Amino acid sequence: MVKLKVAVAGCGGRGRGHMQVLKQFEDVDLVAVCDPVESARNLARDQVGIQNCYDDLENMLDTESLDAIFVASPAHLNAQVALPCLERGINTLLEKPPGMSVVETQNLRDVANRTGVKAMVGWDRRFHPMIVEARKQIESYGAVTQLVGEFHKSISRLSSSNNFPELVMDNMLFETPIHSVDILRAIANSSVAEVHSIVRRAISPYRDVHGALIYFENGCLVHFIANYTTDRRLERYEIHGYNISAYLEGISQGTICYDGKTHEIEKGNTSSTWEQNRYFINRVKDDLPIDLPAANLDEAVKTMALVEAIKAGTRD
Repeated sequence: MVKLKVAVAGCGGRGRGHMQVLKQFEDVDLVAVCDPVESARNLARDQVGIQNCYDDLENMLDTESLDAIFVASPAHLNAQVALPCLERGINTLLEKPPGMSVVETQNLRDVANRTGVKAMVGWDRRFHPMIVEARKQIESYGAVTQLVGEFHKSISRLSSSNNFPELVMDNMLFETPIHSVDILRAIANSSVAEVHSIVRRAISPYRDVHGALIYFENGCLVHFIANYTTDRRLERYEIHGYNISAYLEGISQGTICYDGKTHEIEKGNTSSTWEQNRYFINRVKDDLPIDLPAANLDEAVKTMALVEAIKAGTRD
């Protein structure tokens, strides 16, 4: 069996999650990882069993002959880390966000198009077994008519952790809530027609309250909320269609209602990260383009444009 030579850039929690999944694939040889922080490299070595650890990305790219790389750096650095990989012609899956602006994401897309590599953004909700199943059942009745998405975290806890620079703290919409923006746009499956949003700095110096009403050209209406004044993380979705609705709480449990009855949505046997990574590896192996349901960089530009449109509703 021919194995793909793969590396991971970023040995934090998300990076180690990718490593653990990639180690399960018999057709992948996880040859190296990279992180400038020694303690993070040590965790990758101890928890995942990776021995070939680099502290410099360029050194790793110069030394290793890679078929693909997974970029899981801090949010504001994803584009900077992915860029030299794309320029060298290495197939790249980068974590969200694919930049801190539309322009930064467009630059990645243009480089990937020029070098001809496969590039994909790790918006794994597109592969979440419960979301995939709910969408499939609802679309079997007809078009999706309305969506609700929420993603909440605590700005107070994040401020005290000192894990994020000021750029990210005031743009948390680009960090984890972007998962919700992307999957809502993907399920709506149409171009954005109107965005009406209000974003505030309510209890902190940072944008911590986000609300948006998004209307798509196909008539689908989306309600999006991201609140950082809360005390805990919460993620939930509603998907409504023709006499059928799905309710997903924390994307760990969900129900779907039709014909006057409520049914549990099966959780599936694999994680969204497993499904996403398996898709990417298959596309690289089979030399196929990154298409829907995945987010290639054309898709990424569209999601980033929607995020910026929501952010434009900031009230100071």
